[in-house]
Amino acid sequence: MTRTHAVLWTVVLVATTLDILTTMVGLSRGLQEGNAVVEAAIGLLGLPGLWLVKFAAMVWLVAGWALLSDRNAAIFLGLFALVTVATVVANTATLLGVALQ
Repeated sequence: MTRTHAVLWTVVLVATTLDILTTMVGLSRGLQEGNAVVEAAIGLLGLPGLWLVKFAAMVWLVAGWALLSDRNAAIFLGLFALVTVATVVANTATLLGVALQ
């Protein structure tokens, strides 16, 4: 594993954990999930649906990372990290009642 990959994996894992936590807080406050796939999984399975979708995303990410060249794997991890961090920012803003425009 390259140093870049290690940093990106750290960002991905921290951001994913924060995404799960902020989603759970939002759901407990009566907010609705913004991702249609996650919302359907939660509707079908309850909270385990959230965990299932996140697990599937991690499996997909590990598979892509393992199969791609170092350069492309870094791009793949970076894009996933970017989307996940953006999701955490949006979740946090929603929980704090801040409108992102």
